[in-house]
Amino acid sequence: MVGHVEIAIVGLACRLPGADDDGGFWHLLREERSAIGPIPDDRWSTARFLDPVRRSAGRSATMAAGLIDRIWDFDPGFFGISAREAAQMDPQQRLLLEVAAEAIEAAALPPDLLATGRSGVYVGASALDHAQRFAGDPAAIEAQFMTGNTLSILSNRISHAFDLKGPSYTVDTACSSSFYALDQAVRGLAAGETDTAIVGGVNAILQPFNFVGFSRAAMLSPSGLCRAFDAAADGYVRAEGAVALVLRRLDDARAAAQPVRAVVMATAVNSDGRTMGLALPSGERQAALLAQVYGKLGLDPDRLAFVEAHGTGTPVGDPIEARAIGAVLGRRRARPLPIGSAKSNVGHLEPASGLVGLVKAVLALEHRLLPRSLHVETLNPAIGADDIGIAIATVAQPIPPRADGLPWVAGVNNFGFGGANAHAVLREALPSERPVLPEIPATAPPAPLILSAASAQSLARLAAAWAARIGAAAPDEAAALIAAAAHRRATHRHRAVVLAPDRAALAADLDGLARGAASGRVAQGIAPDRAGRTAFLFSGNGAQWPGMGCDLFAADPAFRAAFEAVAAEVAAQAGDDEPAADLVALLHDPALDRRIEASEIAQPLIFAVQVALVEALGARGLRPDAVAGHSVGEVAAAWAAGALSLGDAVRLIRMRARAVRPLAGQGGMAAVLADAPTVEAAIAALGLSDRLGLAGDNSPRSVTIAGETA
Repeated sequence: MVGHVEIAIVGLACRLPGADDDGGFWHLLREERSAIGPIPDDRWSTARFLDPVRRSAGRSATMAAGLIDRIWDFDPGFFGISAREAAQMDPQQRLLLEVAAEAIEAAALPPDLLATGRSGVYVGASALDHAQRFAGDPAAIEAQFMTGNTLSILSNRISHAFDLKGPSYTVDTACSSSFYALDQAVRGLAAGETDTAIVGGVNAILQPFNFVGFSRAAMLSPSGLCRAFDAAADGYVRAEGAVALVLRRLDDARAAAQPVRAVVMATAVNSDGRTMGLALPSGERQAALLAQVYGKLGLDPDRLAFVEAHGTGTPVGDPIEARAIGAVLGRRRARPLPIGSAKSNVGHLEPASGLVGLVKAVLALEHRLLPRSLHVETLNPAIGADDIGIAIATVAQPIPPRADGLPWVAGVNNFGFGGANAHAVLREALPSERPVLPEIPATAPPAPLILSAASAQSLARLAAAWAARIGAAAPDEAAALIAAAAHRRATHRHRAVVLAPDRAALAADLDGLARGAASGRVAQGIAPDRAGRTAFLFSGNGAQWPGMGCDLFAADPAFRAAFEAVAAEVAAQAGDDEPAADLVALLHDPALDRRIEASEIAQPLIFAVQVALVEALGARGLRPDAVAGHSVGEVAAAWAAGALSLGDAVRLIRMRARAVRPLAGQGGMAAVLADAPTVEAAIAALGLSDRLGLAGDNSPRSVTIAGETA
């Protein structure tokens, strides 16, 4: 049992029956809908294997299941996978890659940063349905078959895709696989073996043989409903989907201002040992597990808002689980303990079922509402709920704030049908553990919106989604979304930057980008395959113009503050007779166009604008990895590199401008397309060495000469 270090859930994503994400899952729970339906023909011919007579050989009494949409859809290019390899890959690998990518993004963890730390991958899975489909056609097996259809690769595929170098393995304990993976991840984080953990669970229903086997064992519901804790419970309903979590130590998550969804207080696992039958649960061992977890935490059972039960809907397993919860927790409470089961909505995802229950618990704590468990008409009399202090959630139950101000806690049960038991204890995130968004005035112009996608088509769809999101967002939420897009999202090759003056224009520009009719405020392009580092090049004299920097001085606080800092340093050093003694006034001088060519005016202004641009970009998170300067730009480059202090740089720029002043109008320069030795030889041959000189060696075929104008 691990409970000494609290672990934050900072990222979460899922694909579940009737829900493409956690928001859709919450709507399904809140609207009290069931996502169970018939098996479609793209899986197999159900008529061949269906027979209502439960014990018919080679047949299943039910073909109802909780299935996800578009299980065969996949964008291999996004993950750098060839179409040929993708065709051999188990859809479980594809689903896990997708939800892992979404969870990483939701965690505000750029993948390149994730790859530099100690990041582990822990996956719970059992099904080999996709590989078994090849049994009837071995000739279809290609070179990528083994890496595409091995349980170990479910975790290794994620590590490979995101360049993660910590532990990476798949756990199979049947229905508790994903919670055993969770327990291992929590242990690794608590022990300091990893800094970030991706925990996944997945199940895919791609062949009929497990239906036949579980039906013959009388485990499946002939009615096609998961009636957890109901007197009419007649078995469970199979389901598929995937869940991924990103976990970090709570202190690390808070230090990085990551979005804490909930906090894992403890996890624990044990085994039933020898029972009357391998697949029969042990209430004694389940109770021992609960006593171990809550005893080590020293947690008052009245702190529990609810327990999300394993609740499969079997007439034997449900009462055993309920009585174990009641014996350890319910009887010690002032009020009955609510319990429920998400399987009544989406079915039993088998190895991924534990994480489904955990996601429901996170959502219930966030929304302060425990959704109703479906299909409970008459409580199973074998439970004896009134005697053990529990209450099945037959109606949605609000979770009001606690009078003592402490956070609510929830427990989640998860059991394997071979006797591998697991439990997790969560608490809701405190307000101080949620990142505080910066206060951006509603009147401030929106920052540039930076979007990227793996393909042009994906970029268009992303723009359409952003147009809808920005259009519906409040001003402060829109500002936070734009900031997150710039600093928190992964960057892909196809990119667009939208420079709109307000939210209405931003939404319109995004709509145009989605339709392929982008306005002039949208810049699009394709980035190189390899991301380079950032270099700033500081230009020299000649690039200035009257009014340069005035708009940024008025609109950008960081630019204005930096420019004023340079102006203050110039004023402190300059004499009253220097033309640039008041840089701020000079920047806004209406007559600057007649004076800007003078070196003592142009050079300090150029330097001040360059320094202010560096600080304005830095305020947005963009700092150079290298700098270079040309002519007067060398001074700003030296300051940006830290080679010169601001005071020394201002002193140098003033002295430089003053030294150049007497030379004004005394000569000229010319560019020559030739190498330096050739030009120097030509000058000497013409006898002009005392009147012309090599001023710049720009490249192997370009030099600048300077001297008398004639």
